[in-house]
Amino acid sequence: TDVNVQLNFVRPQALEIINEPPKSVDVTLTGSRGKLDGLSALDLVATIDITDQRAGERMLRLSDRAQIHLPHGVKVEGFLPGAIPIRLEPIVESEVKTEPRLEGEPPNGYEVYSVTPSLPTVTVRGPAGHVNALEKAPTETISLAGQKASFTATNVSNDISDPKVDLLDPAVDVQIEIGERRAERSFSDVPVVGPSGTEPVPRTATVNIVGPSKLLDQLKGNDIKIVLNAALEPQLELPPAFDGKLILKSVNPGKFTEAK
Repeated sequence: TDVNVQLNFVRPQALEIINEPPKSVDVTLTGSRGKLDGLSALDLVATIDITDQRAGERMLRLSDRAQIHLPHGVKVEGFLPGAIPIRLEPIVESEVKTEPRLEGEPPNGYEVYSVTPSLPTVTVRGPAGHVNALEKAPTETISLAGQKASFTATNVSNDISDPKVDLLDPAVDVQIEIGERRAERSFSDVPVVGPSGTEPVPRTATVNIVGPSKLLDQLKGNDIKIVLNAALEPQLELPPAFDGKLILKSVNPGKFTEAK
C-alpha cells in the first residue's frame, strides 16, 4: 500500500537547511492487511539523520537515510521521490546596525535633533547567507506626532522579517531629542584663543552657529569665543546660559597656526 510519510530532519547544530525540502513523501509499504490498517500517524514519520553532512548542496537518497519505526512484518518497498535535495549553510553570528523607524512629525516649530538607540548594533544569528544579506536591523515604528519634548521609547522591538534569522537582542530603548526648530546664524570677527595662552594666527574668525531661533536671537557677538585645543582644533566657548544648546557648524578659516 502507498502512504504519505512526514519527514523529520536531524541536522548538525552548526548548520541550517536553507532550501525548502518536502515536508512529506509517499512510501510504498508491504505487510499484512491488518497491520497496514493499524498504522497510525505516529508510525508514519521518517527521520532523516544528516548530522554527518557538511555545508553545501546535497542530494539525499531516502532509502539510505530515512528511518521509519514500523511494526514487525511491515516493510518499506520504496520512496517517491527517491531522493531530495537540501542545501546546508553554516550558522553564524554578526552585529547589525540598529535603525530606529520613526513615523509622524513633531508639531510646527519643533524638530528632531537626534535619535539614539541604547544598542547601536544588535546581535543576529542564522544561516550565513541570510545574515550576510542583512544591512540593518529596523525597529518597530515610534510615533513623533504631538511630541514637543525629548523622550525615551522603551523596550522597542527590533523587526527583522527573515524567519531564519534570530535576534539575540530583541528590543532596545531609543532616546529621541526634540526641541524648537533650529536656525543658523553667522558671526564675524570672533576672537580666537590659542592653547595655553599662545597667540593664534589668525586671531579672529567667522563662525556659523546652529540652534533654536530664540536663543540665537539672544546671542551677541561678544558672547562668543573660539578656543583652540592642543591640536589647534577650534572649539566653541559660550556663556553658561547657552552652553550645550548651540552647535558650532563651521569656522572660517578652517585651520589655525601658532604665531612664531
